[in-house]
Amino acid sequence: MKTMTRSAVIAAALCLPVLAGAADYPQADKPIHFVVGFPAGSTIDNVSRVVVDDIRARTGAQIIVENKPGALGVLGVDTVARAAPDGYTMMPSSSATSSSGPYLSKAFQRYDAIKDFTQVGRVVRFDVVIVTRAAGKHGDARQLVTAAKEKPNAVTSGYGSGTGQVVAAAFSRAAGAEVLGVPYKGQPAAVTDLLGGRIDFVAADLGAVLPQIRAQNLNAVALVSSKRSTILPAVPTAQELGMGSLDLTGWIGVAGPAGLAPGAAKWWSDQLTATMRDSAVQDRLRAMGMEPDLAVGEPLQQFVQAQYEAWGQQIRQAGIQPE
Repeated sequence: MKTMTRSAVIAAALCLPVLAGAADYPQADKPIHFVVGFPAGSTIDNVSRVVVDDIRARTGAQIIVENKPGALGVLGVDTVARAAPDGYTMMPSSSATSSSGPYLSKAFQRYDAIKDFTQVGRVVRFDVVIVTRAAGKHGDARQLVTAAKEKPNAVTSGYGSGTGQVVAAAFSRAAGAEVLGVPYKGQPAAVTDLLGGRIDFVAADLGAVLPQIRAQNLNAVALVSSKRSTILPAVPTAQELGMGSLDLTGWIGVAGPAGLAPGAAKWWSDQLTATMRDSAVQDRLRAMGMEPDLAVGEPLQQFVQAQYEAWGQQIRQAGIQPE
């Protein structure tokens, strides 16, 4: 009995440095590297900087945003997956990396999108919208679908992200039309060609095309969502257009490596909660086409799992193979 008691005391003593370290997170002299696997100016980068800037200003924590773009976000994901789970290497999680990416890139398949990361919070959701050129011949979704059905593969769809690729394919399949997909290195390049009349439509993150929609250069003809957007309430959903239960949600949050230290996970969860309660932050995100939508804890885990399954189903049905 004495031996067991002594062992328990020793074990408890050994745990003390770990607990103290968790309580001290983040250390004042140790920067947190926030690794963004997408270019500066991208939707994920812009949202990340709004959130990180607020946390940094409010807490004084050293948080360095590092862009490591490439391979649908794999370079950034790889950095975080290999990092120590001490909270000093974090990343934005998103539909691009945690929902669609694992099915689109073979490089992602060396990770388990659910088990190899610790999701600490979702901050925004955003719609993926089908847009056409305002000066073009496809004024609304029905005209676009009719043209695609009349001449298979004559209508062209540009995509500059994995999300756009999946949504364009899912939209076309739900409409019963055959559309020719044209890949681009990014959403801005696809939108440029759409404005120039070289392609017929683009499936893009709302934030990436909202300025052109507001300038009346692009028509938003459909949302790939189960409900209308509060930002563009006049735009019908694919379901309202008779395309079945097509519902794919874009989202952005924060994650760390698997087994993230509890103290770090709690700190990030608390900070995201405080940031997303700030009306100024909410206004900045809405101006970017984002819907502030905080989720932490079990609701977040359920959401991430459900989105992973939903995107996977659409990708399989569209016949898209990982590259």
